[in-house]
Amino acid sequence: MTVSAYDFSLVKTYLHISPEGVDHLLDEMAGTEFFNSARLVEMMEKTGEAVQANGRKLPGSFFGTSLSHLCITKLIFLAMYDKVIDLSLDNVMLQIDYEEGHGHPHLGYRIKEVRVQDMPAGNGDGFVLADWRKFLSASVTPAVEAIAEAANAKAEMIWQQFGGITGMVRDFVQNMQLPPEVAERFTHHFNLLSEEVAPDVFNRRRNPFKWELRYIDNPYEPGEQWVMRSACCYYDSRKDGEKCFVCPRMTLAERAEKVACIQAGADAQSEATSA
Repeated sequence: MTVSAYDFSLVKTYLHISPEGVDHLLDEMAGTEFFNSARLVEMMEKTGEAVQANGRKLPGSFFGTSLSHLCITKLIFLAMYDKVIDLSLDNVMLQIDYEEGHGHPHLGYRIKEVRVQDMPAGNGDGFVLADWRKFLSASVTPAVEAIAEAANAKAEMIWQQFGGITGMVRDFVQNMQLPPEVAERFTHHFNLLSEEVAPDVFNRRRNPFKWELRYIDNPYEPGEQWVMRSACCYYDSRKDGEKCFVCPRMTLAERAEKVACIQAGADAQSEATSA
């Protein structure tokens, strides 16, 4: 299949995954080098320096959640095209996308070759589940464990984030103006991934994609809600770092203080505008 046959604009914009790669390349490594500990540590430390991280937990979080983005991209292809895309580690380059002075780095992937498979008639779900088991057990699970070891953390730190991240995407898809069949396929394949893939594929007691969405009021837009993260991303583990507003580790008192600061800033801006 040719690259032009598929639209990567959505996954490139939000997940930084595409055949052409990221826009501001700081460094890259082959996906298989997740298992080269020296190279993985080098890439993690380079990412950590860009955000002034305290140790490797924050870059480890970035690297780990990038793997959930590969899974989400596979879900999006199943929904949009009813096809299975090959994103195994030997077919991708992990890239650090970073432009000095423009926020924190993003981790993305350049797809070496766009390879897709049609689902066989009569056993599409079985074909998709077999692909998930192969992809997760051969690529994602060992990479998560390699990242955790390099970050001197537990693999659980990474896995716990998968449910919230994928849940946010599921919420986003449900609120988009998509053709009904695309939204239905996304929901169907998300349910297959979260309900039918056995926990032992992840070397865990529970499938990490199986997570009940929780919401919190958007402090900037009354009446709107944000999806609460399923686990902390450790974005506060850096110089002058603070917890994200949707962090489950944020206490009620911390969140109330944050809301008060946001409201005070909004009031000050309103006064300045009306003056």
